[in-house]
Amino acid sequence: MPDLNRRVAGLRCRDVLEDLSEFLDGALPPERVAAIHAHLAECDTCARFGGSVGEIVAALRAGTPTTTWSDARVGGLLARVRARVADAP
Repeated sequence: MPDLNRRVAGLRCRDVLEDLSEFLDGALPPERVAAIHAHLAECDTCARFGGSVGEIVAALRAGTPTTTWSDARVGGLLARVRARVADAP
């Protein structure tokens, strides 16, 4: 499991994950968006996870099924999200 307290570009991974939903919704102030972009540019772990979640959110918003996401892949992603939430203080 990655270290969610790791600080990259001034933000902890945990902070980026907590803001991910609002980030994807475009609901954060521009300075926070810029800080998250800087973090994602330097943190492969958050970039991969955020990209995966972003793809799922985009597909759900479009209302179209995606053939690139197998049930196993979605199940694996959900399991990882649940594990991270369970480990959060």
